[in-house]
Amino acid sequence: MINQRPPAFLFEVQVNQYNQQFSVGDQVAFSIQEDTVQLAGTVLKKYTNSCLIDISQTTALNKREQEIYNGRVVVNYKKINGVKSDEQWNL
Repeated sequence: MINQRPPAFLFEVQVNQYNQQFSVGDQVAFSIQEDTVQLAGTVLKKYTNSCLIDISQTTALNKREQEIYNGRVVVNYKKINGVKSDEQWNL
């Protein structure tokens, strides 16, 4: 009998020092592609070590890149450079 792992959606998010700093709906600035591309977006879902970010409103990516990412990207919390609160970036 093969020992199979349950689907990822059944795992609870473990709170840690990184993910407790962010909330769903936060505007965040982050880097992708080996820190060569700086983007901003909105946190859609939190995971233990990363979060799903909506980048559909960014103008930093061309149409083809938007299609590749499907308007969303998963980013490690350590790659987030700042959070926007009350129209001001906290870097």
